[in-house]
Amino acid sequence: MSAPEPQITVLDAGGQYCHLISRKVRDLGVYCEVRPSETPAASLRGRRGVILSGGPASVYEEGSPQIDRALLSLGAPVLGICYGQQLMAHLLGGRVERGQEGEFGLAELEVDAPGLLLADLPPRQQVWMSHRDTVSVLPPGFQRLAHTSSCTVAAMAHAGNQLYGVQFHPEVAHTRHGTQILSNFLFRICGCRRDWNPAGRAAMLEEGIRETAGERKVFFFVSGGVDSTVAFTLCLRALGPGRVRGVYVDTGLMREGETEFVRGIFQPHSGAFAVLDAQERFL
Repeated sequence: MSAPEPQITVLDAGGQYCHLISRKVRDLGVYCEVRPSETPAASLRGRRGVILSGGPASVYEEGSPQIDRALLSLGAPVLGICYGQQLMAHLLGGRVERGQEGEFGLAELEVDAPGLLLADLPPRQQVWMSHRDTVSVLPPGFQRLAHTSSCTVAAMAHAGNQLYGVQFHPEVAHTRHGTQILSNFLFRICGCRRDWNPAGRAAMLEEGIRETAGERKVFFFVSGGVDSTVAFTLCLRALGPGRVRGVYVDTGLMREGETEFVRGIFQPHSGAFAVLDAQERFL
């Protein structure tokens, strides 16, 4: 069993929410991937849609994240979020103004013309802003979809070219109808089909572990954190306790109660797990 071909690609412009966007898309049942913003458009042919993430840069800064401009005429719908909207406007002949103080926090979005992106949403809704620059003049052919009291172009669209942008962050919980906005983009605009069920991911990963490990055994240093705990557990399920060994090293510099906490987590797997007391080596 292998992962399906991504229907959506999220291009990473350095934003802190990039992987959250990807997760939200998968939560809606659509498999997607994350790639660098400069990914060539030709390698994205066949995608049903592309999302440009936010980021801390300004489109006017030297070395700021860029995209292959051919992406905007590839034929696949594109959604720019925050910096992604600004970059889209900048490349297509709009105007982006440098912000002096920026806007960080909750704002009330007023919908001017919902189109497909904001369809079936209230005319006023809470959104989360985190930006400095703003789009002040729309690119030719674009229509303003929404605004806030301090952001003239909070959402825009060129429906004919399937290009969309939002200045706010639909991927965060503070944007009350953000999930619906992403759903509108995926299903109404991109025509995605649901091909991803997170519940089936574990079995796929376990099969991949067996293929990679072959007949070898696997040794882990585990910390009790999410990453190592999940990896260790998946390997145990895939290979069995006779082929997997996990060790937690107590250096004496751990947080109070951490070692006992980790010991408790792995107690059900005590035959494949051990705590190594290495305090004398470190202190």
